[in-house]
Amino acid sequence: MKEGDFVEIDYVGRIKESGEIFDLTSEEVAKKEGIYNPSAKYGPVTIVVGAGMVIPGVEKQIKKMKVGEEKEFDVKPEDGFGRRDPSLVKVISITKFFDNDIKPVPGLYVEVDGKEAKVQSVSGGRVMVDFNNPLAGKELHYTLKILRKVTDTEEKVKALLSYYGIPYTTVKILDKKLEVYLSNEISKELKAKASENIKKWVKELESVQFKEEKKIKRI
Repeated sequence: MKEGDFVEIDYVGRIKESGEIFDLTSEEVAKKEGIYNPSAKYGPVTIVVGAGMVIPGVEKQIKKMKVGEEKEFDVKPEDGFGRRDPSLVKVISITKFFDNDIKPVPGLYVEVDGKEAKVQSVSGGRVMVDFNNPLAGKELHYTLKILRKVTDTEEKVKALLSYYGIPYTTVKILDKKLEVYLSNEISKELKAKASENIKKWVKELESVQFKEEKKIKRI
């Protein structure tokens, strides 16, 4: 695979040391491993090679693979979620938690100043929180298969809209112009980012326009 290719993949990602699954696409494997979540969405995902939609270590392997190939490989921390950074472990007054109606306990994930952190310990009115990614410093093990190469323009667009979490009802493509009809309003920043990347990776398109669905008022 080369940069810019849209590929549909199935994968299982594990922490190598423990064998614990942290991410997967297969509902069957989830049920077999006893980690099935009925509210989770399972199924193959489409990514763009070179767009940073997967961690560097996975992307490197995908570039070496072909359609239909399945591969197992390890990913070092530096090609995964990075090394643990001790400076990202902070001590915060417990008062800040109480002021926000939060009772801090070890293992609890909280949002502090817009960033996610994990409570490590609570002692003497002080709470130690870790802002490192939970997978930072971990060596990972993947089983990954490239199911197919995606070539349809509309399917490429929908894959990118899904990646950015954009709520839409319909997409229309005409003369290299894309219209996306939104089911809910999104920020200007998200529209700009999605538009930029759709035009970058879907070479067939020259313009992207987001439109609100007309809502009929009933009386």
